[in-house]
Amino acid sequence: MYLAILVLLTSASWFSRTHAYIWPSPYDILEDAYVLSSGFGSDGTVDEVTPCSLSPAGGTTPGRQNTAEWLRTAYHDMATHDAATGLGGLDGSIQFETDRPENIGTAMNTTVEFFGPLQSKRASFADRLALGVVLAIKNCGGPAIPYRAGRIDATEAGALGVPQPEQSLETHVTAFARQGFNMTEMIGLVACGHTVGGVHEVDFPQTVRGAITSDNPEGVVHFDDTFDVYDNHIAAQYINGTSTDPLVVGFNTTTNSDARIFSADGNRTMQSFAMDPDFFLSRCGSLLERMLNTVPEGVALSDVIEPLEVKPHELRLFFTSTGGLTLSGNIRIFGTSPVAAAADPADMPVTLIWTDRNGGVNANYSTTGTSSPFMAATSLWGAVQLFSVSTPIDPSTGISSFVVDWAYNSQLALTTSDNGGSGFPIQDVVLFQPVKSCHGAVDQNSTINVVIRNDMGDVTSAYIEYTHSATQLGSMAFKQITIRADFVHAGNSSSPFYDTYTTSFLSNDGFLSLEADIVSFDLFAVVGGKTYSSLDNPQLFTPC
Repeated sequence: MYLAILVLLTSASWFSRTHAYIWPSPYDILEDAYVLSSGFGSDGTVDEVTPCSLSPAGGTTPGRQNTAEWLRTAYHDMATHDAATGLGGLDGSIQFETDRPENIGTAMNTTVEFFGPLQSKRASFADRLALGVVLAIKNCGGPAIPYRAGRIDATEAGALGVPQPEQSLETHVTAFARQGFNMTEMIGLVACGHTVGGVHEVDFPQTVRGAITSDNPEGVVHFDDTFDVYDNHIAAQYINGTSTDPLVVGFNTTTNSDARIFSADGNRTMQSFAMDPDFFLSRCGSLLERMLNTVPEGVALSDVIEPLEVKPHELRLFFTSTGGLTLSGNIRIFGTSPVAAAADPADMPVTLIWTDRNGGVNANYSTTGTSSPFMAATSLWGAVQLFSVSTPIDPSTGISSFVVDWAYNSQLALTTSDNGGSGFPIQDVVLFQPVKSCHGAVDQNSTINVVIRNDMGDVTSAYIEYTHSATQLGSMAFKQITIRADFVHAGNSSSPFYDTYTTSFLSNDGFLSLEADIVSFDLFAVVGGKTYSSLDNPQLFTPC
């Protein structure tokens, strides 16, 4: 599973970015998941909804549809929001609520099981679920929903209150008003949610009957004739009298909630949707954005995450066994122009140019990026290319930042990408040593080794923040546990510029889910009165 790896200039620089997306960012792992849809570097989210009709477990559960289930789960998570009190919202509380009658069916548990392992210190379950909906809707031909991050996972179930099909129109209007949506918005949100998927007889026998067959074991009746395309057919069929929506034309009028909701304003909203497919998509994009951004009071979401044109990807500075330094990883280039779409990576010049520790430049401070078929990737939002880089860095001069010179083909003038003007920061003061580190088994210590420069002043503090996912009662998702351990000086290293530091700690207390865990190492050192950090270091697989 993809794990972003960053080497940062200072810990302060991470948290000071509040406006323009500058690398590194606390949302880098989510931005990568947003941009890299399939192929190299992707986390598999889009694969789980490709094609749009794909059912859980790789398509082995006929009738079900991941896209519809993710969208339903996100709404049910948000639906407990109370606009008056600020409580509830899309906060991941659904992971504690899957056994409620209002959340009937296996969709919620299946969704939690998928997104739970993608949680990490930098990506909450709620952020992952919201991003999954954004990607799934776009992948099905729907609108591009602006994505913001920063949701905080709840630690317990929220209030009851998800609308049910047997309830009256007045009850539904009241429930949506509590969530922050007026009647017109309620109609739109229901239509926008019911253009994919359908109703399952196994879960709602009071609404659907006689649909279960060997090819349709759950007895799914779809909301419209294009359940696997995000379009306005839910409205068009409703208006022209050919609806198949079991919540409109079902045998049980008591559960025909869509019919009551759609007609609540004299069909004006549904007529506008039926007449203009583009208006339907635009309106759904706005309503679903609001739904995904409905969070508890006090939670501050990020700015809209826009893909970076040029971004380091899995790039880090290595301390070698012979005492040297190697900068190795990838450079990602993203674009939406026709020239970007037509680019051949083999004909794209990409050069990384760095400055040394003191900001100095030298004609030799550069390395060329290379492409390969192995690194091919796609994006729902444009064209993406990745280039590998690997170059030795002289430890006597070090490195502090770099820029990237590049073009979409060799005939074009080069563009210099400098991360908003200050270059892409990188530090060489505290470095993780994966070769000499190991992961302990249950109830056994893990050992982490680092090297810290010895020519920049006293090391007054050095420690690790080690975060892993752990099981929790009442949920199929995980909670994040962070352990802090101090490093102690362990002697010289193979370089005259670095000393070795080590720490051992109990990283696996028996509650760790090894098969699903994403581990995040954050290393910190105060050297000469300045704090340096190396964040999101790679997961340990070497056993102690």
